[in-house]
Amino acid sequence: MNILVIGAGALGSLVGGVLSKQHNVTIIGRQEQVDVLNREGLHIRGLTVGDFHPNASTGYPEGMTFDLIIICVKSYNTELALDHVAPYIKETTFFLSLQNGLNNEELISEKLKVDHLPGSVLGGITCHGVTYKGPGLIKHAGRGDTYIGLYTEPRDESAKNRVETIVNAFNEAGLEVELTEVIRREIWAKTIINSAINPLTAITGSRNGDLLTDRYLREMMDHLVEEGVEIARSHDMDITVEEIIKRTHAVAERTKNNISSMLQDIRRKRRTEIESINGALYDKAKLTNIYAPLNRSMYHLINAMQRQYLDDD
Repeated sequence: MNILVIGAGALGSLVGGVLSKQHNVTIIGRQEQVDVLNREGLHIRGLTVGDFHPNASTGYPEGMTFDLIIICVKSYNTELALDHVAPYIKETTFFLSLQNGLNNEELISEKLKVDHLPGSVLGGITCHGVTYKGPGLIKHAGRGDTYIGLYTEPRDESAKNRVETIVNAFNEAGLEVELTEVIRREIWAKTIINSAINPLTAITGSRNGDLLTDRYLREMMDHLVEEGVEIARSHDMDITVEEIIKRTHAVAERTKNNISSMLQDIRRKRRTEIESINGALYDKAKLTNIYAPLNRSMYHLINAMQRQYLDDD
């Protein structure tokens, strides 16, 4: 397959790197990332170890169309990433979001609809723990469940077979993926898990595993899950507190030595994805008259932290 990965950060590098073993992969990134990838390749260490050589570019490569476009940019850059995609897609192209938070798939679907573009949208979630060490170097710190499923109705009858081909490509590359028919539910679940782990680690400077060993952090994490599940259920998501607490603890344990993406952003003085995680949950809560003080608090605290350096730019 011809595969395009938009975003050369931690997850985009992991996915693009391992898929490049068997497929023609191009990763779009910043100039400093692209220079290193083209000159030295991509080095993955930790649970996955290898040196990979995907193509790298700062923009869409001329003269190519893609079977699969994987979007791994920060959620606030979703629309921007697709501004010039039209010449590079075809009727059978799939877009796969592997991003944090709610609403990414809706933004992609709306972009295709408004611009009268072909292609179908896949939703995806992954709980792998990956740390960006610098251009061309990432650490795969923790394994986690990965699910992919059709988010929009397929454009043709053969679409489901092509989705299975995509899932098989991930599995053959060593990134275990499960095909699901309830991807919207899984995206909500992943967002709640992130809402409980990411802001707490970013605020306290903790690794993921510390949320299990510190009783105060563990209690706050569980309360955030409870509030997130209440919001999800008010939007007809069939999930329970018991299930999501169990899954949240499992993610924290599997990635116990990992530094969450939100903490990485805070340390690098970059914009976080708090808007699409706790901010999105708080917005959803308001739509169904749910009181959500914990998500509101996380949203305000992280925004206050990042305002200290974003306002200086």
